[in-house]
Amino acid sequence: MRLTVRHAFALRSGMRCLALLALTGFASVLHAAEITWTGTATVAARNAGWGRLAQLPDGRWLAVTTRFNEGQPTTLQLSISSDRARSWAPWSDVAEPGRMIDNGELLVLPEGRVLLAMRSLVEGVSYRLHLYASDDLGGHWTFLSTLAGNEAPNGRKDRGVWEPVLTRLDDGTLSVVYADETRADEHPSYNQVVSQRLSNDGGRTWGPAMTIAEQPGGGQLRPGMPVMARRPAGGYLMVFETCGDDPQCPVSYKVSTDGRTWPAGLGTPLADQRCGPHVMTSTRGVMFVTSCLNEVSWSEDSGSSWRTVTPPAWPLGFRHSWPAVVELGPAEIGVVNVVDGAVQIRFGSY
Repeated sequence: MRLTVRHAFALRSGMRCLALLALTGFASVLHAAEITWTGTATVAARNAGWGRLAQLPDGRWLAVTTRFNEGQPTTLQLSISSDRARSWAPWSDVAEPGRMIDNGELLVLPEGRVLLAMRSLVEGVSYRLHLYASDDLGGHWTFLSTLAGNEAPNGRKDRGVWEPVLTRLDDGTLSVVYADETRADEHPSYNQVVSQRLSNDGGRTWGPAMTIAEQPGGGQLRPGMPVMARRPAGGYLMVFETCGDDPQCPVSYKVSTDGRTWPAGLGTPLADQRCGPHVMTSTRGVMFVTSCLNEVSWSEDSGSSWRTVTPPAWPLGFRHSWPAVVELGPAEIGVVNVVDGAVQIRFGSY
C-alpha cells in the first residue's frame, strides 16, 4: 500500500499513543511492585520452624508451625488469629507418637473443611506423607489418608518423600505435589523428582504418582520442594528448587494449563530465588515468589516475567528458613519466616 502524507501523520500519531500507553502501563507495573514493609508479628515464639497460613471461612487465620521438642519427636502446632494475623493464640496440635512430623501445609475447601498435609517419618525405616482433616476450623483433627510413602528404605536416609503441597484444581480434583526420592533405585536412577498425585474423593484415596519434574535421562540433580498457584491468565504455575550442581539450589518454574499436565524436564530458571521457593497469586492478579534467598519476586503477567522487590521483606540473605508468602488483604501481603527459632510474619502493603 502506498503511504500518503495523511497516512504517515496518522501512523506517527498512533505510535505516539502506543508509546504513551506503554509508558503508562510500565508505570503502573512499577507502582504495583512497590511494597512498603511495615511491622511484624510472632506466630510461634520459640523452638519453632516451617510456618504456613490459611484463611478460614469465618475470616480468622490459621497457622501451622513445627514444634521442636527437646528429646522428643517434632509435632505440629496450630495457632489462630482474629486480627488479620497480628496476634496469635494456640489452637490445637497434631502428634504421631514415635514419628517425626514436619512440613505442615493447609488447604481450606469450599465447604469449610480444612486439610492438613505433612511429612511423617521414622528415619531410615518409614517415610510417609499424611493427610488430616478438620471440620471445626482446625480445632480437632482426624487422620484421612496417606498421600505417598516408602516403607522399605532399607535403612537409607535418602529414600523418602517430602514437603507435600495441596491444591484444589478448577474441576474440584485435589492435587498433591511433593519431593520424591523413591525412584533413586530405578534404572536409570533419578536422585529425586517432583511427583504429583490426584484425588477425586476429597483426599480419601489417591491415584498413582506422576513424575512432573525430573533430570532428563536420570542423574544426580534433585528437583524438589514444589509449590503450585493459579495463574491470573489461567492454568497453574509451579515453582521448585533443583539441588545438585549449585549448593544454593536454584529455583525454576513450569506452567500447566490444567494443573495436571506438565512439560518435561527442569523448567525455566527464576532469577534471584534460591532453595525452598513459595508462590502465591493475589486477588489483584499479582504473583509473588519468595525462597531461602529471602528475596521477593513479583509478576504482573502471570509469571512470564519477574522483578525483584527492593528492599526484601527479611534482609537476612541466604539461609534455610523456608519462608512463605500469603495475601492478607486486598493490598497487603505477609512473608512468613523463621527468625532465631521463632516463626514470624512481616507485613507489606502495595
